[in-house]
Amino acid sequence: MKKILLAGSALIGAAVLSAPAHAEIKTDLGGFFRGYGVYANNDETSTAAAGTKLDKFEFRRDNEIHFNGETTLDNGLTVGAHTELQLGGAAFTDETYAYFSGGWGRVNFGTEDGAAYLLQVAAPSADSNVDGLRPYISGLNSSVWNDHLVAGAANNAGLLQNFDSYQQADFRHTDRITYLSPKFNGFQAGVSYAPQPVSYAAPYSGLQPMAASNTTGAFSQLWEGAARWDGEFQGFGISVGGGYSYADDERSTGITHAGTVGSSSAQTWNGAANVTFQGFSVGGGYKWTDNGIDTGATGSSADTHMWFAGLGWDNGPYHLGGSYLNSTADAGAGVLTANTKATLQQYALGGGYTFGPGMTFRGAFEWGNVDNKVAAGAIKTDYQQATVGTDIQF
Repeated sequence: MKKILLAGSALIGAAVLSAPAHAEIKTDLGGFFRGYGVYANNDETSTAAAGTKLDKFEFRRDNEIHFNGETTLDNGLTVGAHTELQLGGAAFTDETYAYFSGGWGRVNFGTEDGAAYLLQVAAPSADSNVDGLRPYISGLNSSVWNDHLVAGAANNAGLLQNFDSYQQADFRHTDRITYLSPKFNGFQAGVSYAPQPVSYAAPYSGLQPMAASNTTGAFSQLWEGAARWDGEFQGFGISVGGGYSYADDERSTGITHAGTVGSSSAQTWNGAANVTFQGFSVGGGYKWTDNGIDTGATGSSADTHMWFAGLGWDNGPYHLGGSYLNSTADAGAGVLTANTKATLQQYALGGGYTFGPGMTFRGAFEWGNVDNKVAAGAIKTDYQQATVGTDIQF
C-alpha cells in the first residue's frame, strides 16, 4: 500500500510539472468565530480536587482564519493549498496542506485529518460545537471529577485523546498523505499514511533531522482506511460508514515496557449510520480503540469503547437535537488501578436558530456521570454544563 501511495504521489508531481501553466490562481479568505458563555458545575468533592475550587461561569471562544489558493490547469488537474491559522493568546497553524484533484479522486498532502475522520459518519447533536463529532466548547474538567483517570496524560501525539468524543482522529496534527476516491453511486473510500506522528517541531523547519526509530513509547507507520456511502431510498436519506487506523509501536529491543503507551501496536475502528426523513434525523454508532498499551496484567486490555447516538429535527432556520455517549476506559487506558474500568455517560439537549447565511445562535444543556470502579471502591461523580453562544462562518 505504501508503494501505491508513493507511486501515486510521483505521478501527480509529474503531471503538475508537465502541465501548461495557463490557469489563473484563485485565492480566498475564510474562517469562523465561535463565542459562548459557559456555565459548568464540576464535582469538586473528589480527592483529586484536593481543595480546588473551580469557576462556575466563563466565556469561551474558538476562531480561525483560513487561507486558500486554487487553480485548475489545462489538463483538468486542480491544484490548491489550504492553511488554517488558530487565533488566540498565541496564534498557531492548525492545519496546512496541499491538494490535487481530478476525475480520479483527490490527494491531500500535509497537516490534515486522515481518511478515517474525513469520511466518518456523525450522529445528530444538540450543538455540534458542544456534543458533536469534534467538540470545541466546554468548561468541564475531568481531572477534578475523576480520581483515577489521567487527564490528557500519555497522549503520544493524540492517541489517548477522546474519552468524551467519538471522533476517529488519532495523531491528528501530523503530516500525512491521503487519497480519497471520487464518489461513485454515493460510495467513497480513502486511505492515509504517515511515517511518524507529529513530524514537525515548533518552529517548523524542513531541515530538521530524522527522528530515532526505536523510541520507547512512540509510534510509527500510521495507516488509515475508511469507506462511506450516502444515498436516498423512498424519501429517506441514508449515510453509512466505517474506518480503521493502525500504528506500529517503537520499542527498544528485548524490553516490553508493560503499562506504558507505545508498548504495543495501536488500533482504532468505528462504524456508524445516520437516517434523515422530512427534517428528522437519527443516528449512532460504535468506536473501539486499542490504545497501544501492553498492561502486563491478565484481564487488562487497556481498550476504550464508545457507544453514541443522537436525534435531531431541522425546520427552516430552527434546529433541535439531543445526544447520548457511553464511554468505557479499561485499565491502562489512563486508569491507574489494574483490572478496573471507568465509565462515562453523557447526555445533551439543545437547539439553534440560523439568523443569517452561516450565522447561528445556539444553546445546549449537557450533563453526565462517571462511575470509576477501583479496588478501594467505586467513585461516582456527576457534572452539569449549560452553553449559550453564536457560531459565525465566513
